[in-house]
Parts: sequence; C-alpha cells; structure tokens
Amino acid sequence: MKISSYSAKNGKIKIYADGEELFTVPAVIWNSSRLKDGDDVSSEELSRLKAQGDSSAALESALRMTDLRDHSEYELRQKLLRKYPKEAVDYAISRLLDIGYLDDEKYALLLAEELYRKKGFAPKRILLELKNRGIDAEYSENAVNSLDIDTKIGIIKMIEKYGITENSTDKEKNRVIRRLVNMGYSLSDIFRYLNIYE
Repeated sequence: MKISSYSAKNGKIKIYADGEELFTVPAVIWNSSRLKDGDDVSSEELSRLKAQGDSSAALESALRMTDLRDHSEYELRQKLLRKYPKEAVDYAISRLLDIGYLDDEKYALLLAEELYRKKGFAPKRILLELKNRGIDAEYSENAVNSLDIDTKIGIIKMIEKYGITENSTDKEKNRVIRRLVNMGYSLSDIFRYLNIYE
C-alpha cells in the first residue's frame, strides 16, 4: 500500500493508504516513523504506526484529565477506554504510574477527607465511594481510619441544617432521616440524636 499524509489541526497528521483515509497520528509520531509520502508499507507497519499514535494520544488525554483533578487508576482507565484501545490505555496508565501522577493510596486519603469535610459522609458511605472509584480495600480502610469522624456531630449538623426542631412534622423529620441514611449513618445513631430535638 502506498502511504501519504496530510497536515490536520492541532499538530496531527492524517494518514492515507492508496488514497483512503485511515487514521490520524500526532505529527511527532509521523516524523519519528521515518516514513515518507509515496512509501510502500505493509499492514503491520500501518498497525504499528496507529498503535504509536493511539498510545501518544491516550497519554496526552490522561495528562489533561489528571491536570483537571485527581483520579484513581481504575477511574482514569475507564474514561480512557471509552476512546482508546486497551494497549494504548495500558501504556498511558503505566507512564503516569511511573512519573507519580497516579497514586491510589494518596488519592484515597484526599478523597476520604473531602467526602467527610465537604459532604459530611459517614465512614460507610466514604468506603462505598472509594470502592466505586476502584480503590483497593486496604487503602480505603486506611483512609477512613485516618479521619477524626464524629458521628454525633455529623448527624447534628444535618439536623440543624434542615432546621429540625421539636415542632417539625414527621414528613420533615423523615426527609432528614433518609438524607442521613444516604450519607451512611445508621438508623440507630440517627434516632439517638434526633430524639434530642423531640
């Protein structure tokens, strides 16, 4: 197959074989391939060029995503797999692990702290959130255990936030109870501290 190239936007090169557009690669990948317009290439060479382009693009996307916010390895992998082949994603994840941009243990500590301080989640809900992001159970447990969680304060803050008093209706109290259960607090703890306001 005769290969040809065309400069596209954002430093990309469109690759053609026998006049048919096949894929796009970063210009740096094309330039380092030592291929030239008009070269006869095999399907293996084209596959190799595409794989290098995919790996480069996946790494670039991964770096952009981790610049916006921290991610767990699992979370980032799932996002990348929506757009790139597994081999390219494996390459990008491996590079980010090598340079320290991905660290599930550190991420678990930061996320657990945020979920407790900003959202008032109880340990049970924090563990669920960490699990949903693919964090190892040991890292999750350590992160939750590192927090100074006071169940009473968490529940009372929510009761006061929603203005629950001895004059509140059952409907108003039930709304707060559902919210607290969703935040990971046990019914026994909720009723214990809700009784203060009855």
